[in-house]
Amino acid sequence: MPASTTPSVWPEGVVARYRTVGGVDINLTDDGECVRLLCSGCGFGGGDAYYPPAAHRLAEKHAGKCRRVAAPTA
Repeated sequence: MPASTTPSVWPEGVVARYRTVGGVDINLTDDGECVRLLCSGCGFGGGDAYYPPAAHRLAEKHAGKCRRVAAPTA
């Protein structure tokens, strides 16, 4: 059965989201001065701060190669 392509609800503060090839999300949050990114699969970005264009490029590049899948919830 293919993975669901239905978008999940964005957490509060998320301004952009990239879906990885593994099916998890990279969330980008904006604090007014910089953008922080965090891959919900592997933890890439670790909440590090970037200027907006760099954050989007980095998230898009990582999304194209991260194959980590979401951890089971039960």
